[in-house]
Amino acid sequence: MITISVIIFLIYAEMIFWAIRGIQKLPAVAAHSIPSEASQKVSIVIPFRNEAERLSPLLESLQLLPDQNAVELIFMDDSSEDSSVTLIHKAMEDSGLDYRIPKVVRKHTATKKDAITQAIALAKYPWIATLDADVIIQPAWWDTLQKALQQTPDLIIGPIALKTERSLLHWVQEVETSGISQLGRGAAGLGRPSVANGAHLIYSKAWFASVNGFEGNLHIASGDDMFLLKKAVVNEAKIYYLNSGDAVVTVQGATTWPEYFWQRIRWIKKSKEVALQGSNRMGIAVTLANLWPIVLLFGIKFDSSLKTVLLFYLFLKITLDFILINYRSLAPLHDAATKTFVTNLLYPWTLVVILVRSLNHSYRWKGREYKK
Repeated sequence: MITISVIIFLIYAEMIFWAIRGIQKLPAVAAHSIPSEASQKVSIVIPFRNEAERLSPLLESLQLLPDQNAVELIFMDDSSEDSSVTLIHKAMEDSGLDYRIPKVVRKHTATKKDAITQAIALAKYPWIATLDADVIIQPAWWDTLQKALQQTPDLIIGPIALKTERSLLHWVQEVETSGISQLGRGAAGLGRPSVANGAHLIYSKAWFASVNGFEGNLHIASGDDMFLLKKAVVNEAKIYYLNSGDAVVTVQGATTWPEYFWQRIRWIKKSKEVALQGSNRMGIAVTLANLWPIVLLFGIKFDSSLKTVLLFYLFLKITLDFILINYRSLAPLHDAATKTFVTNLLYPWTLVVILVRSLNHSYRWKGREYKK
């Protein structure tokens, strides 16, 4: 058990070492204002379904975009049954922003992919930015994005952070999101991008057409972000990481434990289908490192000396996690030490629930049940 503990820890430590090396190599993107006539025009696509309780912060932040003549907003309504559409109209009508709210025509299991594909067909501008309905963008986001667009990439990976809340659920999500973001930054810095999030993704409309959009994975409900990233990697596209604290968009995250579990189950099923090697290796290393304390805990029943191994393992892992999430972070965590400690005690058990439940072929998301 001691030997296995050392091996698992070393694999995890090596992954974090290379992530930090990658972050060091990743060039920073400095925001700077440019003349309106020089702005790259962007179509912002926001798929939504029953998001009335989460939309207001995004709508308020969109109204602060500095160059409204260079942006259009396409809110794709996926059969919302609440007041989302009314809320968008009320916020946008007097904003001066060019916006529309088309209905999604559901053609495949992957409704979000249908929404994005149909939005891109309607888009007037050459750049597509997809945002989730629960994000908040910063005032400097636009200028930072414009700086990146000058590099003429095919696909831009945008950073995200979780909105801070005082609850165990949000602590777990904050540490988890920060860790994944840092690992993703590191992988991008090493030239092996492995993580993308549809809550903040930008790409060329022409590139999207050149890879036939989501063709080949429309039968899979989730994964619009990672499937596009895989196509970008396979086709050797020019991938750019938006490495700036000004570019971070804040995501509200799951508000209940059931929502959190369903979301993670959906992610696991997506990862299996995407089969992006770098992402899968990262996922296996993280999963092993987080599950091993449970194995050691049960092992204590048969070998009391494993208590020392468990405590030492947790101490080293918590230290590594703290270093990772704080190293040149684009969105530093408040009370990071406490949140990292608590999450390391709680997360292994949530991971067991997620993994066991993911063995079932079906899952629920946004009021719909999906089956493999």
